[in-house]
Amino acid sequence: MLAKPSVNDVMPKVGTRYEVALAVAKRARQISNKRVEEGDPDISDPVDVATKEIDAGKVTVAMNEQEQIADAIIEDVVE
Repeated sequence: MLAKPSVNDVMPKVGTRYEVALAVAKRARQISNKRVEEGDPDISDPVDVATKEIDAGKVTVAMNEQEQIADAIIEDVVE
């Protein structure tokens, strides 16, 4: 289980627990893949990083239910 922010903290920004799980998993994969491509030695857990980013509003999450398949669309927020 995640420490902070918890799933309950992130739910108002994303939706249901299922949608939170999808969004966090997809963002964590993006973080992990980016680290591999760039050779980044960061050892922090991608799931924790993803959850903190979503909670802080650093990325936006939109759920795509096209063809009845829920998929998280993750985009970096440009400030």
